[in-house]
Amino acid sequence: MRDDQARPDGACVEHAVRRWGATAFAFDVLQNPEQYAMFASRAVPDAIVPYRRVGRTDVVVGEALAPHERMADVVAEFVADRRAAGRRVLGFLASEAFARAIIAQGGGAAQLTAEPEIDPATYEPSGGSAKKLRAYVRRLRRAGIDACELPRMRTAPAELQRSVQALTHEWIARGTARRAHFLEVDAWKRLEEKRLFAVFDPKDSDRLLALLIAHPVYAENGWHLCHLIRSPDAPKGVNELTVMSAIERLADEGVRYATFGPFAVPQAGEFLGFSRPMERFIRKGYELASTVGGYAGSVEFYRKVNAGPWLPRYMAFSPRNVVLRPFLATMRLTHVLGFLRRD
Repeated sequence: MRDDQARPDGACVEHAVRRWGATAFAFDVLQNPEQYAMFASRAVPDAIVPYRRVGRTDVVVGEALAPHERMADVVAEFVADRRAAGRRVLGFLASEAFARAIIAQGGGAAQLTAEPEIDPATYEPSGGSAKKLRAYVRRLRRAGIDACELPRMRTAPAELQRSVQALTHEWIARGTARRAHFLEVDAWKRLEEKRLFAVFDPKDSDRLLALLIAHPVYAENGWHLCHLIRSPDAPKGVNELTVMSAIERLADEGVRYATFGPFAVPQAGEFLGFSRPMERFIRKGYELASTVGGYAGSVEFYRKVNAGPWLPRYMAFSPRNVVLRPFLATMRLTHVLGFLRRD
């Protein structure tokens, strides 16, 4: 945003997210507005590009809040504005529409992530993994362990807050793969708009074994099944029980869209707008980052629950000849390397 441009007010941002927020992370703009700068389009009424400043890089997560048919126009305007201010642009976990709009402005894009989506109303897992899923769920339910959706509320009771905080602390402290994440776990901000699916210990009703926090995806009339938190001491299959129970509940309501959010893919996908030497360089950097980040277990879990289709998500650069800085910005955003300060 140029110095002479006013920041859109909260009502404008809320309107844009609710109208055009089609990616898994759009809700975070409302949940943590203080972490975002806002570029207001002059060409497309009410369109906004929320972004994070990381060093000299401006990071757009997902895509702009704009009509799909005008995405390219808004991105072109934003890139020109950032270029004039001497800034770089990075699309992080970017939609294909946003990535191709960056490429049209002389940038490049690499498909390093993918996002598993499902239609709860038609979800029907099949194959050997589906048999294991159902076996886990049956076994836990026979043992008196089941998931429930907590009532929608504005403020959580103190005892629930203590249970969630204890579970979250234990999950982060003992799960080394949790080092790599983008969204903070905060169940209480805008709580009335979220959904919480929980598994309590049948021997101790104050102790949580698992919790799934779902954020709304307004433009899709669906849900981002965002944080799946499990006690390290919970019985095997509790994650599967929590996810399956949430999907069943959404299906009963006729919900047609749910996403688990993007995850790093085991091997980088297509590269657009890069030379072969640059592509090889980025692939090597990606291999290092994904190894340190520790996403593999999450990817395998959502494959096991038959989530799909997996839609491509990109890291999009502008200008494309500056690569290292966007990679460092990504690692700072996702906490992959602890010695890199997070903005």
